[in-house]
Amino acid sequence: MYCISCKPIVERQLKDEKGIKSIKFDYLTDRIIVEFDTSVLTREEIKYRLDKSGYKFVRLGDRGF
Repeated sequence: MYCISCKPIVERQLKDEKGIKSIKFDYLTDRIIVEFDTSVLTREEIKYRLDKSGYKFVRLGDRGF
C-alpha cells in the first residue's frame, strides 16, 4: 500500500466476497487489515483474491493482512 489510489483496487477484489466484515487501510505501516468470518472464508482465500490485484504479501497476520 503506497498511496490512497490503491484502496479502490483492493476493495474491488473483496467487496463482493461473502464473509468480509471490514477492510481497513493503514498507510503509515503499509498494512491492509481485513476482518472476516472464518466459518465462511479463509485467510488463504483472501490472499488469493488480493494477489490477483498485483499486491505481494510479506506476511499474513493473526487477525488478517
